Amino acid sequence: MMNVLFITNIPSPYRVEFFNELGKRCNLTVWFEAESEANRQWNVNKQEMSFKSEFLKGITVGLDKHVNWSIIKQLKKSKFDIYIMGCYSSPTEMAAIRWLKSNRIPFLLNSDGGFVPQESKWKFRLKKYFISSASGWLSSGSQCTEYLKHYGANPEYIYEYPFSSLSYSEEERVPMSPSKLKQFKLKESLKSKVILSVGQFIPRKGFSELIESFERLDGGDTSLVIVGGGPLKEEYRKIIAELRLKNVVLKSFMNREQLIEFYKAADIFVLPTRYDVWGLVVNEAMSFGLPVIATSKAGAAHTLIENGTNGYVVDENDMDGIMLRCEFLLKQDRIRREFGDASMIKSGDYTVKKMAANHMESFETFRKSLDSITETERTG
Repeated sequence: MMNVLFITNIPSPYRVEFFNELGKRCNLTVWFEAESEANRQWNVNKQEMSFKSEFLKGITVGLDKHVNWSIIKQLKKSKFDIYIMGCYSSPTEMAAIRWLKSNRIPFLLNSDGGFVPQESKWKFRLKKYFISSASGWLSSGSQCTEYLKHYGANPEYIYEYPFSSLSYSEEERVPMSPSKLKQFKLKESLKSKVILSVGQFIPRKGFSELIESFERLDGGDTSLVIVGGGPLKEEYRKIIAELRLKNVVLKSFMNREQLIEFYKAADIFVLPTRYDVWGLVVNEAMSFGLPVIATSKAGAAHTLIENGTNGYVVDENDMDGIMLRCEFLLKQDRIRREFGDASMIKSGDYTVKKMAANHMESFETFRKSLDSITETERTG
């Protein structure tokens, strides 16, 4: 079997599930830079990891910049068929990329997404150096591919994969019975129609603006539920009080099991983000058969949402546009169900198993391309 090394930041639940699946298809070793980060509330059971794993010694600076002084020593004594860098932005990743490049060891750079920003020349050159240093790139979709190309990635060696979130079983996704749904909505003080959004209570998620815009739907038969928790909770409560909103429900962070009932109770899923390189909650909402309305600043929106088929993509500043589309779908039961059915069908192509299988195909293609290059150099 192929020996694969994946270097990444932390054992987030969706990554662990993916690594467990990928480890069934190759001899997978994962080096984690840290066990957690300050802005994450995930709890991962190490006993659930069925692949070889190691936590590198080091420190974390700020929220997510890891410094693992053992990385070069580890790389020097390693020998793998495929090397994958999970990112390029921490000191550890930068050091590993420089070492691999200087020792002429081909490697793949994984990217979950990105948007080309307005930035200084030195920052652009720095990103271009590290991104273009790879021999191949794993891209989560069309938006990510454009991002990688902007920083020097060769399109010929960009391998797109179906980025997947935590998977829910068919049993977990069975709709609630009408009686149980009624009881759940009564317990949670929800109206007959529910708009759901999930994410940290931080500025870039756009929840302040979403709550303000919800004023036009408040007082009727619709509830807005926002699940996530975080530093802006009191600010959100203040907006709710000032606008005298009656049907906005704020919920703290929930694990996947706790979220299930809210996905089942929802009629529409909204992601009003100002910036998410992907937005895995879009995957999850679609797997429960929900129409999705997201801003163009969610990487997932460019790959998973087909305008007018399973949802809508709107400008990140167009909160009125989000509400207009919510109003339309809430009134049009048949169209809303059709959108939900289309979401569920689309989500079937974005499973952890398919993601792992796609990675293995990309590894094989990548190795063949390297063999071809080597042969050309040898005979040329």
